Amino acid sequence: MSGDRKPGRPYWRHIVGWPLLILGIFGLALPFLQGILFIVVALTLLAPEIPLFGRAIEALKKRVPAVFEKAAEMKASLRRRFGQP
Repeated sequence: MSGDRKPGRPYWRHIVGWPLLILGIFGLALPFLQGILFIVVALTLLAPEIPLFGRAIEALKKRVPAVFEKAAEMKASLRRRFGQP
């Protein structure tokens, strides 16, 4: 592990990311769950820990850059709203 990471962070990513990914897969078949949303959030959480997911995120960024630009704007807005740097 590199020095800038917190020791519990990879475990947190896995504990939250995998259930979200499973929910997303179920959500593709169930009409009341937003499957794609759960899958994208899960891939984003797991990407730093799993290289395959990181490559998938990079491919999606090239294919639909507007979505990621909008997500970056929303993230910046939320950080400003809640006083995060």
